[in-house]
Amino acid sequence: METFGFKVLTASSGEAGVKLAAVNAIDLVITDYEMPGMNGETVAAAIKSISPAIPVIIFSGSTLLSHRSYRNADAFCDKAGSRDRLLGTIHRLLHEKHGSMLQPPPPLEASDDERRTVA
Repeated sequence: METFGFKVLTASSGEAGVKLAAVNAIDLVITDYEMPGMNGETVAAAIKSISPAIPVIIFSGSTLLSHRSYRNADAFCDKAGSRDRLLGTIHRLLHEKHGSMLQPPPPLEASDDERRTVA
């Protein structure tokens, strides 16, 4: 993801990921669903308890996810899916979170000010 302009923080476990989110400014979290110890569902719930505004993507190879996962995750991506689909999901969630901050400012309209065009 760094090749796409994102700064990426990685963690070796769910617990370590939650600690990273607690001490860093995080815009989005991607977590695996099936992990030893703290699974993706638990990570998503912990992230939302730190900051409900942080979007969480659960990345899974399984289609059998618990109903509780859907309460805390903002999106799900299939590990077998394309990188473009994951990237599109990231961009969509960041756009929803930041709204117009990610959009270029609207073009200024020209106006006639004493026979000069001001833009």
